[in-house]
Amino acid sequence: MAQTLWGETKTRRPRRSRQHPTAAPYSITGSNDCEIIGHTLNHWSLAGTTTCIDCHVNIFCPECISQHPTDPQAVPVLCSLHEERQHNHAI
Repeated sequence: MAQTLWGETKTRRPRRSRQHPTAAPYSITGSNDCEIIGHTLNHWSLAGTTTCIDCHVNIFCPECISQHPTDPQAVPVLCSLHEERQHNHAI
């Protein structure tokens, strides 16, 4: 039991256990979602790189990085800043 500021006793509620993620990621399409829907990106780093939350592939913005990263499987995807600049020409 714990006491409040006014000296009253109060029982503490037990903490709920945190849910652990499942071993297998959830798939909408039943196969590789990234090939059909596209990658789910983490936050972009200052270096212009990120990873896909689902398939964990390395992703880089070709406009932010002048040279291809050392990972040969890295996927080029425009970051939100450069993607917005590319689409603003239609306005």
